[in-house]
Amino acid sequence: MSAPAALNDGMGSLLYPNGTCRFRVWTPNAKSVQLMGDFTTVPINLASEGNGNWSADVPNVQALQRYQYLITNVGGANNDNSQVWTRADARALQVESSDPTAMSYVIAPFNQANRPAFVTPAFENFIIYQLHAGSYCGLNDQFDPTPNRTATYIDLISKLGYIRGLGFNAIALLPIGDVFDDVKNGGVGEGYATCDMFASEDWYATSNERAVAELLQLVDAAHQTGLAVIFDVVYNHASPTNNRYWQYDGNIAGPPPGGGEYFVNGHKTPDGDGFAMWQQQVKDFFLDNGRMFLRDYRADGMRFDATQWIQPDAVEYIVWGLRNEFPDKYLIAEYNPGDPASAAGPLDPFNTLGFDATWDLSSPYQAYNALSGADPVDNLLALIGNFGIPNPWCSVRYLTGSHDQIYDGTGINWNLRYIVERFGGRTNGWALAKGRLAWALNVALPGNPMLFMGTDGHLDGYWDPDDENGEHRVDWAKMGDPTGAPMQRMVSDVNNLRGQHPALRSPAGNVVHVDYQGQVVAFKRYTLDGDIILVVVNVSDNQWAFHDYAVNMGGESGSWMECFNSQSPNYGGINTTGNFNETLSVANNQLLINLSSWSVVMFRKL
Repeated sequence: MSAPAALNDGMGSLLYPNGTCRFRVWTPNAKSVQLMGDFTTVPINLASEGNGNWSADVPNVQALQRYQYLITNVGGANNDNSQVWTRADARALQVESSDPTAMSYVIAPFNQANRPAFVTPAFENFIIYQLHAGSYCGLNDQFDPTPNRTATYIDLISKLGYIRGLGFNAIALLPIGDVFDDVKNGGVGEGYATCDMFASEDWYATSNERAVAELLQLVDAAHQTGLAVIFDVVYNHASPTNNRYWQYDGNIAGPPPGGGEYFVNGHKTPDGDGFAMWQQQVKDFFLDNGRMFLRDYRADGMRFDATQWIQPDAVEYIVWGLRNEFPDKYLIAEYNPGDPASAAGPLDPFNTLGFDATWDLSSPYQAYNALSGADPVDNLLALIGNFGIPNPWCSVRYLTGSHDQIYDGTGINWNLRYIVERFGGRTNGWALAKGRLAWALNVALPGNPMLFMGTDGHLDGYWDPDDENGEHRVDWAKMGDPTGAPMQRMVSDVNNLRGQHPALRSPAGNVVHVDYQGQVVAFKRYTLDGDIILVVVNVSDNQWAFHDYAVNMGGESGSWMECFNSQSPNYGGINTTGNFNETLSVANNQLLINLSSWSVVMFRKL
């Protein structure tokens, strides 16, 4: 009779230096569990540990050899022993494909000693570039056409210098977990239909056995470039197709069609079956998943998708566990407690659930309303909001839209478009001005700014990584063309301005000027040691070109100089209403300025 693994050192496979590999899998409804792999010609019996886990230490195993489990169910009520269940490892770091019977790979422990040193930015310093690994490259660049229209981590590495050059210090990857492969279009979609929580998407690798190694290369290259890495994780539901964990060991418990140990008495979500987060083993499964990203891959943060769909005690257990173990890592929630499907709220996302920040879900809609003339001043004031929130890093804001506002899988939803498309397209000067205004305001607002890939080149249309012809990924022919390049200059300048001025990252500020008739709002950002920035926002066609717009200064005095103007001709704007290289002085509590239409103008106190 086989013996269980000698050490209680985790789940999945672990390759020791002497060539022995520990295998451990949670299959509480198994009568027997066998292991098959490239390292054996006959099945190897795993031993029950008496707690639902089965394990064994197997000698003479090498990295990148394949394996899978053969599980015989106990039978009886809520069980199916009519077949031997062939399964990939539920915690495999690398798999052949998303098929539930695919082989897993043995992965050598990461050699952390040879990886580049990197310090995660202080939370208030994050300025984030959101991207999708499989569609950021491959249209009108050196990778065009990428095989099957899915780019790789290695392709993406070549773009990191560009992103850092724009003044971003972090990339936020859409989910990279293995997903159901779209056989129609040869793509992997947005990444939110995760089949494997631990395994990286094999289509993002140059070959499936390279998925882990090349993801590590990407993280290390980002760090060497000066970019933090944030992973997006989907703990609220499993993939509706090729669900790796469904009836994993033949158990069919739960409401029909019962999903077994990972789902028994779980919950339904709008996007698929939710996990049985009431079980300690399942909560530990996700806590270990977070540890993998933060400890093993050395990620700098995580973004948790739709956390309102997860029961709150499980959210607290997972997030506080990670926060206590990795206090310097940035933990972000997409959290909408008003969602009708919510299972977790309304609760304090910071002090109760444990997150460092939440996505400001209303920010793109408030920005669109302000730019379209719907209560523009009130929407500006709502965007400016509370400077504390309770800390400047507690809100991630994306006025120009995230994947949620730009992805259109149908191609017919005109509400799902890049921001310039929504206001007339990249040949429309007003649309370009509004796109510049939105990002400049985003950088000036309290909270951490995030830009979705392609917005930096004034891309039009929509994003869809699975479209038939690969035309709705980032188009590099447009990114640096005569329309895109000026936007890139503006993004770089305003991002760097934020880095140069602690005032734009501080918790201190206040609104000093509200003009409903002119549709202008001004607010101040400052630090206690004297760095002060005045931000003036004009969301109208009105222009003032003779220093005849008076900004109420809220008690501020002294001299001021323009340090940024989103309507600068260098950014594709107009050359008639700026305050370039002028020293302006406050008189009678007013600063008289030139002010362009549809602009953000910033002044620094001298």
